[in-house]
Amino acid sequence: MFSYEGKKALVTGAGRGIGRAIALAFARQGADVALAARSRDQLEEVAEEIRALGRQAYVLPTNLGDVLAADAMVGQGVEAMGALHVLVNNAGGGVDVPGDFGPLAETSPEAFDAMYALNVRSPLFAAIAAAKQMGAQGTGGAILNIVSIDAVFPAPTEALYGSAKAALVNLTKVLGYEVGPDRVRVNAIAPGVVETALTAPWLATEEMRQDRASFYPLGRVGQPDDVAAAAVYLCSDEAGWVSGNVLYVTGGQLATSDVFRWTRAHNPVPESARI
Repeated sequence: MFSYEGKKALVTGAGRGIGRAIALAFARQGADVALAARSRDQLEEVAEEIRALGRQAYVLPTNLGDVLAADAMVGQGVEAMGALHVLVNNAGGGVDVPGDFGPLAETSPEAFDAMYALNVRSPLFAAIAAAKQMGAQGTGGAILNIVSIDAVFPAPTEALYGSAKAALVNLTKVLGYEVGPDRVRVNAIAPGVVETALTAPWLATEEMRQDRASFYPLGRVGQPDDVAAAAVYLCSDEAGWVSGNVLYVTGGQLATSDVFRWTRAHNPVPESARI
């Protein structure tokens, strides 16, 4: 089950965290993997781990804040590997522009544009390029967008990020419908809080970790391998009749009556920012 022998996969944001875990999981199942992210050094480290598993790895330094880079990245991946069967759009997150996170009254057009360029435009156009390639090959394939629980539940101070991920959820479903006749499947994973470098400030002490874990019915925060396991399934042949779906990997958070109690408790909107 879940054999990726002969498959060629491209994973963005693959230098660390969830992207690294997904790339390694694919390699363990037999795939060759092209790795895209901004940091060549991080990609080279992951590539060595993949080669140690006996698979081929290709390093594609890419800044996906530039939407034009997305199409070029897919072309480079195909050129390196000779084909493309799986694309995982994992790159995303904050954009280090004032106003990217925080109350809406304090955001800016620049933050909005940068957030949507990284979290909507680049993954969309990478997915379109990948779908065209998979259709032209006649093999079909799988496209997976990593979104967030913020995409479906509004989180105070995270509106730009959440709305961008919500847009990507909608595009995931529409693209899945449109490319289905070419046997290309398009799905998304919406993780909760997963322990990575990006979430480290929320989990810096054992007290903070336990506080965060208390909001999840399963009693712990997520790990990158939790998301990777879901990705292996959704991009496998065994999920051949699954498309246009969102899989929530949230430790049971969706089962709670107030999904964002933690956010409201720890990131309240200041009175000075209320409209």
